[in-house]
Amino acid sequence: MISVVIPACNEASNIAVTIRSFVDGRRSGVPVEIIVADDASTDGTGTHLPPAVGTVPVRVLRSRRRLGVARSRNRAAAAARGDLLFITDGHVEVDAGWDRVVLDHAADDRILAAAIVDRSTGTNCFGCRLVVPYMGTYWNMDAPKGPSPVQIASSAGTVLPRRLFEDLGGYDEGIRVYGAAEPEFSLRAWLSGANISCIPDLRINHHFKPKSKRDRFLSDHRTNLIHNNLRFGLCYLSQSKSLEMIRHYAMKFPRHFPRALALLVESDVWQRRAKLAASLRYDFDWFVAQFDLHDQVGRPILPTRRRFKSRPAELQCAS
Repeated sequence: MISVVIPACNEASNIAVTIRSFVDGRRSGVPVEIIVADDASTDGTGTHLPPAVGTVPVRVLRSRRRLGVARSRNRAAAAARGDLLFITDGHVEVDAGWDRVVLDHAADDRILAAAIVDRSTGTNCFGCRLVVPYMGTYWNMDAPKGPSPVQIASSAGTVLPRRLFEDLGGYDEGIRVYGAAEPEFSLRAWLSGANISCIPDLRINHHFKPKSKRDRFLSDHRTNLIHNNLRFGLCYLSQSKSLEMIRHYAMKFPRHFPRALALLVESDVWQRRAKLAASLRYDFDWFVAQFDLHDQVGRPILPTRRRFKSRPAELQCAS
C-alpha cells in the first residue's frame, strides 16, 4: 500500500482536487490511502472530505492547535498503514501513472524526489540544493536525463519507505510551524546512509502562492523561519560556519532576530546536536565533499574537524 500524506492548513479550496488527482492518476492497482493532517484549519479544510473517494480511503486527523508542517507530517505518517509514504502538499495535482513511477524506483534506502512544476508558469524544478550558511534552499532548474542524486527533496514530492522514515526519526519536531523541515530531513537522510534521487518522470503540479501573498506569508512567519534555519545550522555546521550564519540573520533581520534567538536558546538544540553527532554515520564535511558544496557567495566550504561543545559566545550572551 502507498500512503499519501498531506499536511494541510486552510486548504479547503484545494484539498479535494489534490486528493482526486492521486485517486484518478493510479495505474498500478496497488492499494492507496489518503491521510490528511488538518493543522487547525479555520476554513473547514477537513470537515467536508468524504471517508473515501471511490475505493481509496480518506482519513482526516484534526488538530485543535497549530502543530506546524513537521509535526503534522509526523502525525500523519504515524497513522499510515502503507509500506511507502508519499509526502506532499494540499495544493498540488500529480501526473497520471504516479504510482507506477514510484513502484519502479522505490528501494529500502532511497528517497524519491519528485519534479515540481509551477502550474502558473510551467517552470520545472528538480529537487533543491542547500545554501550555506543561510541554510535555505535553491531550486535545481536543470533537468536530469534520468534518476539523479539530489541534495534535498521538495515538500510537495517526497516518497520513501515507511520503515526508512521511522528509522530516520521523521521530521524534526523542534522546527516551528513552517520552514527548514525539508532540507534538515534530507540532510539527515544522507548523513544516515540513505540516498535521495530526483525522478524527473514523477511530476507534481504545484500551485504556488502569488508573489504578494507569498511575501506576506513569509513576513508573518519571519521569526519562526529565522529560528528554524538557526536550529538547522547549529545542529550540523562547524563553529565558524555557525557564527557566519548567526551574523547573517542578525544583520539581515534585526527586528526579528532577538525573538528568534530567544526561542532557540530555550529549545533543545544542543541536546539534538549531540544526539545527531553520536548517531549519524557521516558528518557535514562528508556532505560537502559528496556534492562539492560551496557557500552562498561561491566560496568552497573547507573541511574542518573542529567542533564546538558549548554555545558560541553570541548564544551565551543571549541566555
